[in-house]
Amino acid sequence: MSKPIQCENCGAMMNPEWDGRVYKCPFCKTKQQVAIGADQIAAGMAIDLTNIDAFLEKLAATLHQGFAERTTIRAQGTYIHAIEVNLEPHVFTVHREGTRAVASQKKVVRGIALKTKQLTMDVWFDQLTNALAEHANTNARAAWVLTQLGKRRDD
Repeated sequence: MSKPIQCENCGAMMNPEWDGRVYKCPFCKTKQQVAIGADQIAAGMAIDLTNIDAFLEKLAATLHQGFAERTTIRAQGTYIHAIEVNLEPHVFTVHREGTRAVASQKKVVRGIALKTKQLTMDVWFDQLTNALAEHANTNARAAWVLTQLGKRRDD
């Protein structure tokens, strides 16, 4: 998920540290911080927007793993009814209406929704990943969680 970073001091290839945002040169010990991009988050989630069941299930699992305190998931077993992600001032919601999913984003200030927009799934997902990237670039724990997306786990 992360691309190689060259040390600006000695030219050697740097290694990512635990949070995925800081790289350290193994030779001269120089450190460099890089931002996490929305494209990295989207690639790590590897979500198929055309399959609503798989999309909601994967999104719920990912958000529950890394952002449980900012995510509300309504589910019955593995059947996901709705997901809400609060990344103030933005709140992202997706819920089922029959066989389709309806996505919206609202701007909240001091607990009051100022503006709510219904969005297409691709636009909604793009805005969500941008907000997650912004959050990760100001929060080390969020950055670490996002670096774990897409990595295989040995069971």
